[in-house]
Amino acid sequence: MIDSSRPERIREFSPAQYIAPYLLLTVGGAGVQKAPVSDRPVLFWIFTAIVALGALSAAVRLKRMWTTHQRRHLPAWTGLLGLFLALYGLCIAYYVIDHMAG
Repeated sequence: MIDSSRPERIREFSPAQYIAPYLLLTVGGAGVQKAPVSDRPVLFWIFTAIVALGALSAAVRLKRMWTTHQRRHLPAWTGLLGLFLALYGLCIAYYVIDHMAG
C-alpha cells in the first residue's frame, strides 16, 4: 500500500555534499600523522574520532548516493566521486589502524 499523504521527496544531487566527508577524513588523517599515539595520546584519539566521524559521514553519503542512482539516472562522474570517496576512506582507515598498531 502506498501512503499518499506524504509526497516522496527526491534529493537533488550536488558534488558539494561530498566536501564534509573528505575534509573530516583529511583533517583526521593529518592529525593522526602529526600526533603519534606514543607522544600525544589524547590528540591522537581526538583525531581518530574525527576520522571515525568522517567515515560515518562518508558511509551515509555513499548510501544516499546509491539510493539516488537507483531511483533516477545521473551522470557517471557522480558514481566516480563516490568511488573515490570510498577508496580514500579505506586508505585513511588503514593509515589510522597502522598508526594504532605501530
